[in-house]
Amino acid sequence: MKTLYSKFVWMTLLIMFASGTIGFMIVNTFYHQNLKEKNDEKNVEVANSIVELIESSNLDSITPFLQTMGDAGYQIYIVNEDGLERFYGGDFRVREMNDSIVNGVLNGEVYHGMREFPKETFITGYFSNELTNTVGVPFTYDQKKYALFQRPNIKFLFNEIHLLLGGLAGAMIIISIIAMLIVAKRMIDPLTKLTVATKKIANEDFQVPILVNQRDEIGQLADSFRNMVKQLEASDRYKKEFIARVSHDFQTPLLNIQGYAALLENGELNGNYAEIIRKEAKRLSGLMKQLLLLTSFDQANTRTKKESFQLDEQLKQVVLKFRWLLDEKNISIQLQLKKREVMGDKEMLEYVWENLVSNAIKYNFSPGEIQIGMSETPEYVQVTIQDTGIGNKNTDYGQWTERFYREDEARSTQIEGSGLGLAIVKEVIQSHNGMLAFENVEPHGTKVSIQLKKM
Repeated sequence: MKTLYSKFVWMTLLIMFASGTIGFMIVNTFYHQNLKEKNDEKNVEVANSIVELIESSNLDSITPFLQTMGDAGYQIYIVNEDGLERFYGGDFRVREMNDSIVNGVLNGEVYHGMREFPKETFITGYFSNELTNTVGVPFTYDQKKYALFQRPNIKFLFNEIHLLLGGLAGAMIIISIIAMLIVAKRMIDPLTKLTVATKKIANEDFQVPILVNQRDEIGQLADSFRNMVKQLEASDRYKKEFIARVSHDFQTPLLNIQGYAALLENGELNGNYAEIIRKEAKRLSGLMKQLLLLTSFDQANTRTKKESFQLDEQLKQVVLKFRWLLDEKNISIQLQLKKREVMGDKEMLEYVWENLVSNAIKYNFSPGEIQIGMSETPEYVQVTIQDTGIGNKNTDYGQWTERFYREDEARSTQIEGSGLGLAIVKEVIQSHNGMLAFENVEPHGTKVSIQLKKM
């Protein structure tokens, strides 16, 4: 498996190679289009200067002079009309030259070999040490026609510069690669640490330290990673608590069903046994429905069904469902409602009112009272349900909507409940972009306020 570090190294080397190649081609193109002809003209001027000195000076022999020019850094080839030829200065790698070129120069033409040299790469175009890559000019010496071909001795003139430039380029490449490796290592190290931390977190080790402190994108990633770990830890803790509470709430009715079923199986017939089994099964069924409902809200793509309906009529129907229980517990109820049509999920909101009214009855005293009122603001319709029950002024009402939360006082009085009802109420109200609030009422009681947006 290729690591990010190796990919970074190979990609950098590839970029260096590609940029070097492209840069080389750009320089090559620039030479052929802008410098090649000027280089040819410059060398023609040098050749003309050489032959002018030869023709204007009464030299007994041109050999010493041409040897001096060769030692000064020029490669020279001369040939006369008799075919006598001589080479001075550095040797040519390729000495072949077409006779027509030589004859043309002997007849007075100027040979532009550098300008006409094939458009190949920069190296073969400028540095190619061939006889055809020269300039040629005619001259007369000792009443004979001569052709002089010359080019700079690149190796002689630029040997030290070649070494310097080569050393510079080599040093730049080596230093660049070393620096790139160090920088890449420093950049990849934080990601490596995050990868190690990810593996530990996958094994539920949420206390793993994330030792990445940078003020850049990786630092932001590390901060986001730390926040994610905190959320995962909280989610894991909640999940375990959730499973423990669900197991507890399922275990009690299941044990009751199992126990009373065994009594019936042993022939101990008692009508209450069957009734207890039925109630416990109903309790399990209700708990399961609540869990499924909460699970549906946990899905990101959950959508509530919106329809128009009369809110006041729905509240009245809910109260009618509990009329028998109100009479049984000697609890009076007062309704202060007005006609109001709202848009929402009718079934879900009916569950909200049923749960809140049920709680107002369940946690109320006997005799007691419940007040259900409705008011309006420019944007909201507000429904309030107030009881005269066991409200606690020291209660943190925010906990009431946590899943499986139940007050110790409620547990001590053995009031039935799963601790999921208000959690569902909260989810339903939030899905309607509404607000849910609790308030302690003096001397005793609780007031629940629901705000729903108007149509």
